[in-house]
Amino acid sequence: MRDERRDPLAERLEPALRPRLGLAGRVLLLVIAFVMLAEIAVYVPSIALYRENWLRDRLSAASAAVLLLDATAAQVPDRLIDDALAAVRARTIVLKMRDSRRLLAAGDAPARIDVRYDMRSAGFFESVNAAFGTLTTRRNRTLAVIGSAPMGGEFIEITMSEAPLRQAMLVHSRNLLMLSLLISLIVASLAAVSINWLVLRPMRRLTSNIISFGAAPEDASRIIRPSGLGHEIGRAEQALADMQRTLLRELSEKKNLAALGLAVAKVSHDLRNMLASAQLLSDRFVESPDPVARRLAPKLIATLDRAIAFCQSTLTYGRAVERAPNMRPMGLRGVIREATEVLMPEGSGRVDIRNDVQKGLQVQADPEQMFRVFLNLLRNAIEALETAGPQPGRAAEINITAVVRNGVVVVEVADNGPGVPLAARKRLFEPFKASARPGGTGLGLAIAADLVRAHGGTIALVPSDAGQGATFRITLPIADSAPTDDKPARSPES
Repeated sequence: MRDERRDPLAERLEPALRPRLGLAGRVLLLVIAFVMLAEIAVYVPSIALYRENWLRDRLSAASAAVLLLDATAAQVPDRLIDDALAAVRARTIVLKMRDSRRLLAAGDAPARIDVRYDMRSAGFFESVNAAFGTLTTRRNRTLAVIGSAPMGGEFIEITMSEAPLRQAMLVHSRNLLMLSLLISLIVASLAAVSINWLVLRPMRRLTSNIISFGAAPEDASRIIRPSGLGHEIGRAEQALADMQRTLLRELSEKKNLAALGLAVAKVSHDLRNMLASAQLLSDRFVESPDPVARRLAPKLIATLDRAIAFCQSTLTYGRAVERAPNMRPMGLRGVIREATEVLMPEGSGRVDIRNDVQKGLQVQADPEQMFRVFLNLLRNAIEALETAGPQPGRAAEINITAVVRNGVVVVEVADNGPGVPLAARKRLFEPFKASARPGGTGLGLAIAADLVRAHGGTIALVPSDAGQGATFRITLPIADSAPTDDKPARSPES
């Protein structure tokens, strides 16, 4: 049957992909709003200038009428006066001379003048204020407009109804609004198409790929293919592809580790039973007449006890999780000697292990876990020396030294073998990464590093040239009763 379960990540992202108003629509509205704001900023001086020009045209027509009426002498026909007033759209035309005030034309004289506007001295803000006053008034006011006069006069004044001016300004505002809307739609459409093509389409591709990859991150075919473009989205695609490849690799490793953990649990179960049987048999070595068997029997029993306890720990937790260290003062030299005897039960071999840790030097640590740390380090060094051999002209040897420095115990495990390859140094303490020996698992150093860090210490490879051997430096917390001598003491104790 088809699995109807949906991926939680896809369910969270799907509402973002189906907005009520998409990004293109939002961009369209924003562009229209911005263009309209720009048009409003232009409209304010534009309507004031339109009013000024309209009134200036009326004053120019009045000036022409004054010249015409003055040229016809004293007797002016009523028809000529009416034509002049109609051309100017004025009720009266007054010419102010230096010593007289002449009413050159008069129609229906207004009872009173509501607004007087002098164009000779009007500034920008006064012009804007007057323009909006004309637009917002709801009654037909009488307007007196004063301008420069012809024939050497001081000024010319015309009175008129403000209604024609207001109507003309409203028509101009409507035309400007329609033109602004048309420009806004054109600009916004072009911007929306451009943004949709250049930004939104690649972003939808990114979002769709994230949802698709999130539904099945173990599927390598769902890794995005970068467009290779140099802009921000192109770089985001490349970064996403790198992240997806890294995640796929990590998931693959985690899956392998999970499978390995299950296999280890199964093996540990059967191995524990076999070790328990071997432990029962090893008890008989204590009563053996062979002195070598009697000497090695306690070490064999202790080793089997450790192996059984570790198998039980693996089964208890379902994976190799280390317990918290049981910190207490312990002799460092004795733990190293015990690890050496397990690796070389006969006391000698092809590799000489020199334990130069001074007697009585104690650290605050878990003896069982420290035993495993030095067991792994010494085993790696022995296998490297036996496989590749020591440096030319020297016998294979491992030196362990310890000093107290700056309140901690610094332990160095050094061999004169081939050293650690450069390619393995970057991931030296990662599981399954650092093994340079054929058949090695790469777990020994990772286990040692985990145990040392659990004690609050550090472990590192001392830098050296290739072929100059390997030296591992460990720092451990010092026990309260430990000596503070900075020099290791050689002891005749083997």
